[in-house]
Amino acid sequence: MRGNLFPLLIALVVLVLPGIVLAQGEEAAEADSAAVAEGDSTATDSTAVAEVVIPEEEVPADTTGADELVEEEVEEVKGGLFSRFAKFFRQGGPAMWAILFFFGVGLIIFIERVIFLFGVASAKPEALMARIASLIRKGSIEGAIATTSEERSPLSKIIEAALRNYRGSERDIQNAVDEMALAELPRINARIGYLGMLANVSTMVGLLGTIFGLIAAFAAVAAADPEQKSVLLANGISQAMNTTAFGLIAAIPMLIAHSVLTARADNLVDDIDRYSVMVMNMLAQARREA
Repeated sequence: MRGNLFPLLIALVVLVLPGIVLAQGEEAAEADSAAVAEGDSTATDSTAVAEVVIPEEEVPADTTGADELVEEEVEEVKGGLFSRFAKFFRQGGPAMWAILFFFGVGLIIFIERVIFLFGVASAKPEALMARIASLIRKGSIEGAIATTSEERSPLSKIIEAALRNYRGSERDIQNAVDEMALAELPRINARIGYLGMLANVSTMVGLLGTIFGLIAAFAAVAAADPEQKSVLLANGISQAMNTTAFGLIAAIPMLIAHSVLTARADNLVDDIDRYSVMVMNMLAQARREA
């Protein structure tokens, strides 16, 4: 079940995120059309009132106030965060979908690694070692094994492997610790490197979208009418800049997450190296005293 969780989360992102963006795009388009319709009706009403009731010399002042009110209402409709993002996403072109996919996969990796490194693999080594040392000094190896078996962290499993082989030689204990470490250490560093890779790929895709946007803009300008050149050039530059911006927006958090998770994984590995040697020394001393 745990092995199938990560692919299922990736599939969920692929299926859900495009639908969210498309829905936001439709809402933004409906909001724009509603705002335009409202603006037209308001302008018509204000013009009719001005013609029938208001004297001629007062028309400019009242019409200006009505126009300002309509503009404020249109800005409020267009000012939503999701509407602005949907517009920003549409203007970026096809490269935005690739960047969004990479960012979604990176987000899933980050959440899964945070749960494991700060939850499952997290242990209080000082408190754990204090209990184990006390039980070893009392000669209760079985009690120490029971204490470590209650934990799910890699450190507790490696210590448990050492305790279960306490009757063997020091070489046997070392082999048991190494065998368990080979099984547990890859779990600590799993998938963290993908965050750095996805951050770099998102940046590269953003730059690639920028190049394609500029190529399309200049090609359209070269073959367009003089009246349309400015519009086509603006659209192409907007696509180019949006892809670069979105690539950086996706890459920067993933690089930060990669650094944080790498530091956490290194700390866990250092704890394993330190406390596994400490347990082996405790067992050797206990055997000598016995």
